[in-house]
Amino acid sequence: MKSSPLPPSYDPQGVENKWYTLWEKGGYFAPKENSSLPPYSIIMPPPNVTGKLHAGHALDCTTQDILIRFRRMRGHPTLFIPGMDHAGIATQNVVEQEIYREEKKTPQDYGREAFVEKIWKWKEVYGGIISKQQRLMGVSADWNYFLFTMDEEANEAVVKAFVTLYNEGLIQQADYIVNWDTVLKSAISDAEVEYREIQGFYYHIGYDIVGAKERVEIATTRPETLLGDTALCVHPQDERYRHLVGRRAIVPLCEREVPIIADTFVDRQKGTGCLKVTPGHDFNDFDLGRRHNLPTINILNDDGTLNDRALGFAGLTVQKARVAVVEKLEEEGRLIGRVAHTHAVGHGDRSGSVIEPRISKQWFLRVREMAAKALEVVEKDQVRFWPREWENTYYSWMRNPRDWCISRQLWWGHRIPVFFCQSSSCGHSWASERKEIECPRCHGAEVVQEEDVLDTWFSSGLWPLSTLGWPSPEEMAEKKFNLFFPTSTLVTGFDIIFFWVARMVMMSLKLQGAPPFRDIYIHAIVRDKHGRKMSKSLGNGIDPMEMVRRYGACAFRFALASGSGYNRDLNLDPKRIEGYRNFVNKIWNAFRFIHPFLGQEPTDMCPKDLDHQERWILSELNETTRIMNDSLEIYRFDRATQRVYQFIYEKFCSWFIELSKPVLYGDEPRAKAKRVSVLRHSFREIVAILHPFCPFITEELWDHLKGPEEERLIVRPYPEYVKEFHFPEDQGKMNKFIEIVTAVRNLRSHADIPPREKVEVHLSVGDAMHGNYIASLERVLVNLGQIGKVTVGNRGEERPSPSLMEATAHTDIFLCLRDMSGVGKQRAKVERELARDEKRLRVLEKKMNNPAFLKNARPSAVEKVREEVGDIRQRKDSLLGQLKALGSDK
Repeated sequence: MKSSPLPPSYDPQGVENKWYTLWEKGGYFAPKENSSLPPYSIIMPPPNVTGKLHAGHALDCTTQDILIRFRRMRGHPTLFIPGMDHAGIATQNVVEQEIYREEKKTPQDYGREAFVEKIWKWKEVYGGIISKQQRLMGVSADWNYFLFTMDEEANEAVVKAFVTLYNEGLIQQADYIVNWDTVLKSAISDAEVEYREIQGFYYHIGYDIVGAKERVEIATTRPETLLGDTALCVHPQDERYRHLVGRRAIVPLCEREVPIIADTFVDRQKGTGCLKVTPGHDFNDFDLGRRHNLPTINILNDDGTLNDRALGFAGLTVQKARVAVVEKLEEEGRLIGRVAHTHAVGHGDRSGSVIEPRISKQWFLRVREMAAKALEVVEKDQVRFWPREWENTYYSWMRNPRDWCISRQLWWGHRIPVFFCQSSSCGHSWASERKEIECPRCHGAEVVQEEDVLDTWFSSGLWPLSTLGWPSPEEMAEKKFNLFFPTSTLVTGFDIIFFWVARMVMMSLKLQGAPPFRDIYIHAIVRDKHGRKMSKSLGNGIDPMEMVRRYGACAFRFALASGSGYNRDLNLDPKRIEGYRNFVNKIWNAFRFIHPFLGQEPTDMCPKDLDHQERWILSELNETTRIMNDSLEIYRFDRATQRVYQFIYEKFCSWFIELSKPVLYGDEPRAKAKRVSVLRHSFREIVAILHPFCPFITEELWDHLKGPEEERLIVRPYPEYVKEFHFPEDQGKMNKFIEIVTAVRNLRSHADIPPREKVEVHLSVGDAMHGNYIASLERVLVNLGQIGKVTVGNRGEERPSPSLMEATAHTDIFLCLRDMSGVGKQRAKVERELARDEKRLRVLEKKMNNPAFLKNARPSAVEKVREEVGDIRQRKDSLLGQLKALGSDK
């Protein structure tokens, strides 16, 4: 045990840098296999190579690291696997902007190979900032396992998976509707689409019926898409349109005849009940088109301008075409009207452009069978969501899955390993795990590879496999695949349950025959202190690195954990982080007080002949340990932090240390030795149970507590509940005593009695044993409550007068005010409060007696006034009681 004095204040930066370096160099993050306990592993959701740590990342890595440190201390072979995602669209976009800004060049000016090389150079210089920031947060990942999704090992996994699925006929190329980003000129996933509220219009347009003088009315927010209409659709039971089913309508402007079909998809109550069907530019219409064998017309170019199928509007952007089409409809008398309408419109999260649903030739993975198996493992509890309610989100997607568009029109990413023979007499296409230069069928050399790359989610979907060396047998052996797969817990946000979580389950079941993890903990979404989404436009974002610099990583981690349980949102307030910085400092200062008394003896053994205060604190500590273990088993970080905070701050620091001062400074050596032993034992347990949440300060304090042969705290066994430290009777008695002292202090404060002025207190108890116990603690009670005289009597006796009273379930506490300097001030204070309440009550009663108010005001406003009247009357009765107790005859 170190005897050197501690610095007067805790220096987070110095402590954090020292210990992280020591842990990493000492190999403490590597799994230890000398255990009979089952392995425990977590894969880190790979952050984007372009990214910096934001509040969501900070919560993510904090909760993961708490679980890892907890299991490591419990003795499990523990592995936390880090990595980073190549982020195809985001990274290519960053480098494109950079070369244009600095060189006025485009990727096409470089060519594919040179441009990709440019991205690799950018990645080496600027990529991976987030990994350094994760270290500053205390993330105890085994960095030897670090994998970048474009590393050779990851690429091998991607190619193997693709070829396997392709050869089974699950991957095919087809024309399909996708989210098309007209700036990136690429398909993007649903996860990359942001929806913004846009003020627009419902345009009501008339469609003539062939061979009749009848016209039907449709309503659309995108009138330009009528140029691609191939049907009108109504509900089969809609009496308004039933007679039209099977007939044909004329699409305005292009005068195309299209069928009128019936489908239960149509909502009769929405709009006019008659839909225009544009399979080439609407996801729902695309499905309708496939069900009814409708032709598909694409009216858009890659850049979002209208193509030659759009008649005289070719070359216009969508927005300009919308204006032109509406003008033409109005000119021809087909525009019935327009109605202002606010609706959500998809925008690319990278480009900011409006996303256009568009038919495009893409590569698709058929997932229906894979999804059915992924559904089954959750239904059978082989994979479990925490909290359970998120299963419904998973089910909603997996029970009706769409084929997965896995191709992107980019250069940065995993190039699709499909090869085409260009020979006119052959035309063979195939997938291969190697670079092909010769056609296996005709042996010709006219071979080209598919230009598109794979969706980033494809490589992410293989993350539990690729990070552990799959598919290479040598890599799998080196990375202990058979030990750590399936992994134990996945920690992530609800917004990617489908895009990432479900795809990992599908891919692992398909390629390895087992789910990739057992538990899925879905954490909250971090918002600002008002519950708003953090965004640049609002300027309400919280920079984790600034929080670490200002308050220290331990305080920031504790703040994040304290708001993380089964809740959907975590409202993060820097003031709250500051409060936990004070908590960390409280622990430091408590140890600074205790440290000089501890001597050189490192043992944490406690003597047997404990007094009731010592039995109380050990029992409270034991109960805290039980709750900590139980809470972390079920991902209730909030419950664990609440309990340990309450114990350390209130029970240990505010009470036990104060109760220990007379013993430590007293002249009874045996009592002092016992108390020191209990303090030492308690503090050793405190830093251990707190370590997963606050790793740096706890390791620093442990360095002063441990013996020369003891290991670092990071691998010290986590405390567990023990029966011999369960003293419920002492807990009950001592907690009642604390309630009494707290009540005395509250009454002193309420009466504005100066801190050093002695007071007289009378305690009325209803239980003789409790009364004897309180009487035996008279000296302690006098010291803690600044009491000059204390008497203990039975409940029902005459109340001392004048006095203030506070009642608990077990004791009535009376603060006698006779001859007290504050009684006059207290009486004046109560009289002022009473006068203020009486004035307010007259105003409210006048309002409640006003028939016009009762008739015209909202019911909620009337109820609010009625509630306030009741509250004031109740408070008035209490104030009158206080005045009577203070000796007033009012």
